[in-house]
Amino acid sequence: MTIKLGSLAADLTKERDGEWVEPKEWPGLNPEKPMEMTPLPGVAFHVRSTNYSAYVTARQAALEDLKKNYPDDKVPADVAARIEGQLAVEHLLLGWRGFDIAYSADAVETILAAEEHRVLRSMIYWCAGRVGKRQIEFVKESAKN
Repeated sequence: MTIKLGSLAADLTKERDGEWVEPKEWPGLNPEKPMEMTPLPGVAFHVRSTNYSAYVTARQAALEDLKKNYPDDKVPADVAARIEGQLAVEHLLLGWRGFDIAYSADAVETILAAEEHRVLRSMIYWCAGRVGKRQIEFVKESAKN
């Protein structure tokens, strides 16, 4: 089979402007069955891509600062959570739905910076990693006569 090269190209508009992504299920939300996937009906995140240039630049700067402050690479969990949350708020997350708390800049800034909200941060980053990707397409080979 032959792959259509254009189907591997990212949708740069969606990467910049964002896209609604629904994580239909998530692992580990049931402590009794940690390997089981839990459905997330109605949950969606409006996110930009982790390839969004402002995010990439800010992430690189944050990593350089961390190397200066923690040369042994032992970044405390609360510090990592605050930085990851701040990057998500400033560059990736544009909205959400399906939660008992409505999306607002003030609420999100506090929630995402909290160490205990690592699952929510993971969901956002997972969704952001899918923005702008297309379904691979194949060229139908013509039958030989």
